[in-house]
Amino acid sequence: MLQDSASNQVSPQVLTNQSFEADNRESIRHVIIGSPLGVRRTIHQLHALRYAEVARWTHPIAIPDNRIIITPEQGEIMSLLVKLIRLD
Repeated sequence: MLQDSASNQVSPQVLTNQSFEADNRESIRHVIIGSPLGVRRTIHQLHALRYAEVARWTHPIAIPDNRIIITPEQGEIMSLLVKLIRLD
């Protein structure tokens, strides 16, 4: 969900799945949900592993009312990884 700064209304964010069949690639969406420190640490760890540049992630997005709704496309699946990380 994204906050519309002009109206202070919360609006749903639509993520489309782009397929790159010609060159055998697929767009994969990653979501990290956790404390601000935990999310930042995870993003930086993925950068250190050369998996994703820090700048490629969105700015932190607050989850209103402690809930989030995910609407997949037909035939999509979801995998959730819960990983314990050190914060010290």
